[in-house]
Amino acid sequence: MTGLILKAPYYKPGHITEKGQSRGGYVEYIAKREGVEILRSGMMGYIGERRGSNGLFSDEGMKINLSAVSKEIDEHTGNVWGLIISLTREDAERLGYNCAEQWMNLLRSRRNDIAREMGIAPSNLRWVAAYHDKEQHPHVHMMVWSTNPQEPYLSRTGIHNIKQTLAGDIFRQELISIYKKQTAARDDVKEKYRERVKELVTEIQNGSHDFAPELIAKMQLLSEKLEKHKGKKVYGYLDKSSKALVKEIVKMLGNDEKIAELYDSWYGYKCETVRTYTDKMPEKISIEENEEFKSIRNTVVRCAAMMGKLDEQPDRDIDYDYRALKDKADDFRYLYVRANSKDDPFAYYRLGRYYLEKTDDMEEAEYWLRLAADEGNALSSYLIYKSCRDGKFTDTPGEKMKYLRKAVDAGFGTAEYEYARYLKDKSPAEAKKYFLRAAEHGCFQAEYTLGKLLFDEGNREEAKEWLQRSARNDAWTQTRVGLLLYYEYGEYEKGKELLQGAADNGYTPAEKVLDALRNNLNARLIVGVCDLFYYIGNLIGEHTEEIYQKEQRINSHGIDRRQRKALRDKKQAIGLKEL
Repeated sequence: MTGLILKAPYYKPGHITEKGQSRGGYVEYIAKREGVEILRSGMMGYIGERRGSNGLFSDEGMKINLSAVSKEIDEHTGNVWGLIISLTREDAERLGYNCAEQWMNLLRSRRNDIAREMGIAPSNLRWVAAYHDKEQHPHVHMMVWSTNPQEPYLSRTGIHNIKQTLAGDIFRQELISIYKKQTAARDDVKEKYRERVKELVTEIQNGSHDFAPELIAKMQLLSEKLEKHKGKKVYGYLDKSSKALVKEIVKMLGNDEKIAELYDSWYGYKCETVRTYTDKMPEKISIEENEEFKSIRNTVVRCAAMMGKLDEQPDRDIDYDYRALKDKADDFRYLYVRANSKDDPFAYYRLGRYYLEKTDDMEEAEYWLRLAADEGNALSSYLIYKSCRDGKFTDTPGEKMKYLRKAVDAGFGTAEYEYARYLKDKSPAEAKKYFLRAAEHGCFQAEYTLGKLLFDEGNREEAKEWLQRSARNDAWTQTRVGLLLYYEYGEYEKGKELLQGAADNGYTPAEKVLDALRNNLNARLIVGVCDLFYYIGNLIGEHTEEIYQKEQRINSHGIDRRQRKALRDKKQAIGLKEL
C-alpha cells in the first residue's frame, strides 16, 4: 500500500535502548549505521567511504558535530522525540525521496509546522536527522527536542497532522498530475459517448431504421383505448390495462437496436460522470423500469393520442438569414479586422456567431453578439436569448427575455414564434397573435403552428392555406401536411407530391409512408411510430446534455459537494490534507 508511515516514540532522560545505548549513543547509531547516506557539499557517499563522517543533517545543513549533538542529547533534562518517517521503495523512487538531500529540504521547510504540533516555540526547536536507504522502506530518523525542557509534547492529533503535512508535500504534485490525467482520460471517454449519443439521435430522427410490426399494432391499440378514455391523456390517469400496454411498448422500444445502443451510450456517459465521485457504478436497469426515463411513458401516450392528428412542431434550429459578407463570410481574419475597424453591426454578428458555433470561447461570442444586438441586429438578440436558454451564456434574471423582446420588436419571425410559444399557456389569444405575426414574416414553424390551431378550431380552409405555405422546404412538415391533405382533404395527388418531396430530401419516414399508401396500410400509424422514436431519441439525448451542462456549470464554479468528499477520501487514503 502506498502512503507515508510515521512512528513517533519518545525517550525520557536516562533512557537506555535494548542495545544498551543512551539517547546520545542512539543518535550516533543512526548517524553511522549501515545504509546511511552522507552529504558533503553536494556530494553523496555511504558510511565507510570517509573515516569519521556521519549522515546527520539539520537546520544548519550537513556539517553536524556528532559528538557535540550526542553530548547535548544525553545531558538534556526533557524528553527527546524520535520520529521515523518512511515510504515504500516504489514511492521513494517515483517521487524522488530516495536521497538524503530531498529529505533534508523537506524537513527544513516544514520544521516550524513540526514545532507547532509539538508545542515548541520555533526559536527553541532543535533537531537532527539521517536518511537510511533500506531496501524495502527507505526512511528518515529525526530526533527532536527543545531548549526549553517543558515544551515538547506530541499527541495523536499532532502525529496525524505532521503526517498529513509531510505527505501533502511528498504526494502533492503526483496527486495533481494523477487527477489531471484521470480527468483528461475520463473527459475523452465521456466526449466519445456524448458524440455517439448525438449521432444516434440524428439517425433515429431521420427514421433510418426499421421497427417491429408488433410495435405498430400495439400503438394502434393504445390509440383506440385513448379515444375512449375520458380523463387526462397522461400515464398516471390511465386504467391498469392501458398502463400495462404502455409499459409493453416502452419495453419494445428498449429492445429496438438503435434505441438500445442509444440507451447504452447514455448509461456509459453517466458511468464516466459518476466515476468522478465513486468507483461504484449505478446499476443498469431496463429503460421501462428506469425512473429517470419515466417521462417516456407519457411520450408514448402522447404519440398514440396524436395518431392521425397534426402534431406539435418539434424544436428546430432557427432559420438564419445568411446574408454573406462578400465571399469571405467565414474568413475569421477578415471578420475580425472588419469588426474591429468598422462600425458594422452585421460584422459584429458574424464574428459573434463564428465564436459561438466554431469555438469554445463563449465570452468572445457573447461580447460580439451583444455589441451587434445593442446596434439593433435582431439575429444577435435572438442568439443571445437562445444561448442563455441553452446554458451557453450566463442568464441574469430577465436578461434572456429582454433580448427576445428586442428581436420580437425588430420583427424577426423566429423570435416572434418563440415568444408566441412562451405565451401559449399564459395567454392563448395573445400567443395566437404572435404566431400570426411570425407566420406573416415567413417563419415556417409559425405557419405550421398557426395552421394547426386553425384546423383544431374547425377553420379548415384557412388552416390548409397556412399549412401548405409551411411545407416549402422542411421534410418533417411536408410529411405531416401531405398526410393531412391525403386523408382529411381528399387531395391525394397533392398529398403524395408533398410526401415525395420529403422522401426526395432524404426523410426516411416519408418513404415509409409512401410504401404504406402503396400497400393500402394506415400511413398515419407509421408516422405516429416514427414520431415516437423521434421524441424518445431526443429525450435520451437531452438527458445526456443535461448531465453535460451540469458538469460545465460545476467546472466553471468549482467542484460540488460529492466531488469534494471523493477527493477528501482519496487524500485521506495516503495521509493528505486539503491541497
